Amino acid sequence: MRNILLFLLTVFLVTGLGQELLRNGDFEDSLNYWTPVVNNNQGTYSITRDTSYQSDSDYEVRVYKSMRYSAGLAQTVDLASSVVRFSGSAKLLATKGSTAGHYAYAAIILKYLNAGDTVLGRTMIVKKVGSYNPRNSPILYVIPVTSNDWEDYELILADEIARLSGVNPADVAKVSVCLECYGTGSTG
Repeated sequence: MRNILLFLLTVFLVTGLGQELLRNGDFEDSLNYWTPVVNNNQGTYSITRDTSYQSDSDYEVRVYKSMRYSAGLAQTVDLASSVVRFSGSAKLLATKGSTAGHYAYAAIILKYLNAGDTVLGRTMIVKKVGSYNPRNSPILYVIPVTSNDWEDYELILADEIARLSGVNPADVAKVSVCLECYGTGSTG
């Protein structure tokens, strides 16, 4: 059985002028402004918010998925400029059963979209197990996670978009911040 967990303390998108773009990035206002994204073909999933996931008194969100396909949260915001800083604190965990060829991952994915909501490219902060091996490409930049602990992440969107030779920065009008757990297979 695959168990994929993603714990997230906070996530922010801040402009060069200090304006916060994400609404409720600290999850203090329930899960408002975040959209559940679930493809629950098999197994169970849960998306919960609590103060017990880390030793502080603030809220964190936990995304859990067992077995096949995905569960997560997403929020998309308009970008007036790519001079935006993404920062977040997360604990990414993924396990899988013994079945060969299957895999699981927990990830924070930044999807860069045009004005029509077409995904142009992605940056993926990912903890993976099994046969899944995402590789950098003209439209994907992978930041592998090996730690099982809480980690802080900070990225400048303009720098991340510049890594993607298949993405014209002038075409990026929006960013979608996605918290995703994914697994393949059914048992084992």
